[in-house]
Amino acid sequence: MNGNDNWVDNHGINIHFIETNAHLKEKAPLVMIPGLSESADDYLSVIENLPPRHCIIITLRGRGKSDTPQTGYRLEDHVSDIDAVITYLGLKDFILFGFSRSVSYALKYTLKNKKLVKGLIIGDYPAIHTQLPQGWVEFFSTLPPWRGKPLSERMSLTALHGIQKESAQVIFWDDLPSIECPVLIIRAGKQSAALSIEAGEQYIEKMPQANIVVFEESDHNIFEPHLDTFSQTIDSFMDKIN
Repeated sequence: MNGNDNWVDNHGINIHFIETNAHLKEKAPLVMIPGLSESADDYLSVIENLPPRHCIIITLRGRGKSDTPQTGYRLEDHVSDIDAVITYLGLKDFILFGFSRSVSYALKYTLKNKKLVKGLIIGDYPAIHTQLPQGWVEFFSTLPPWRGKPLSERMSLTALHGIQKESAQVIFWDDLPSIECPVLIIRAGKQSAALSIEAGEQYIEKMPQANIVVFEESDHNIFEPHLDTFSQTIDSFMDKIN
């Protein structure tokens, strides 16, 4: 699928996003926030596997085709990237998906904009924005290619060091009861899952309206080995909201 590449100026930083099916208005739009090192281009195959729907995929600062500032990698800075795109498009009543570390960005945005978010999808991550330790950049840089692409092609050392240096722990568990929209939580079933069984139960305790689905054959990469399973799961959730 070829989406439309777009950029929005967020206080001098160009934030890339891909928009598909903008003409489809009968269903709530889906806004996707890729994981730590991912960009919007990584999610085109995911969108292609869904029934037609207005979709927006945001490339956060320091990744892909978005600008890489020297500083400005706090939780609040990333949330401002999301807000800049949504404000530019004038979106209302949309479904927000966050994967991995971007779950914290999606949670923070939702808590600040409860009237806009019609549904929330949490992709295999607890309700915590972690503080990354010294040495994290060196460790993260040695990991094998993620979803077929090495880290060096995804983001620069400037962004990695900025994310580590400006990270600070934020815990969202006690704020979750104020989220009243429908929530879908996807947890990987293998040991490499980022969302533990206990943390999944904590989500349900804090948000009784939430539903948790476990992808037993997936590691933290919940899109594999069965992309169809992921697509059908979120499509069913979104259709119930509509």
